[in-house]
Amino acid sequence: MMKKLVAGICLLWLCLSQGTAQGAEDCIKTINQGAATVPLGAFTQQCATISWTAGMITSDVTYNCCGASPTIRVNASDWEQLRKAGKLDGFRYQVITSSDNGYTLTFRKMQGTNPTTIAGEDFFK
Repeated sequence: MMKKLVAGICLLWLCLSQGTAQGAEDCIKTINQGAATVPLGAFTQQCATISWTAGMITSDVTYNCCGASPTIRVNASDWEQLRKAGKLDGFRYQVITSSDNGYTLTFRKMQGTNPTTIAGEDFFK
């Protein structure tokens, strides 16, 4: 009886100290890194880049590391054909556009044949 009580207390302590579930915010990470490597990191990191602060030497970069997200390049004709056929429904992706002012990161999710904008924190939901 005493062993069961001790085992139960140990199990309760483990659950309370470790948590029973980790929230999504645990995998949203901000890392300070060299400013020159930030744009390249948007294409090479396994985590999806959500945002970064402008800095001359270093930048704070926020990543969504709730899952892996490889960088791929898709033929535009193939994309349009699949999109019009509705075969991309539910597909989540990130669009990175550049201009003279820097880079813009947009997270999208296909709903039927139409892209919708989603928050970077919702990329893996």
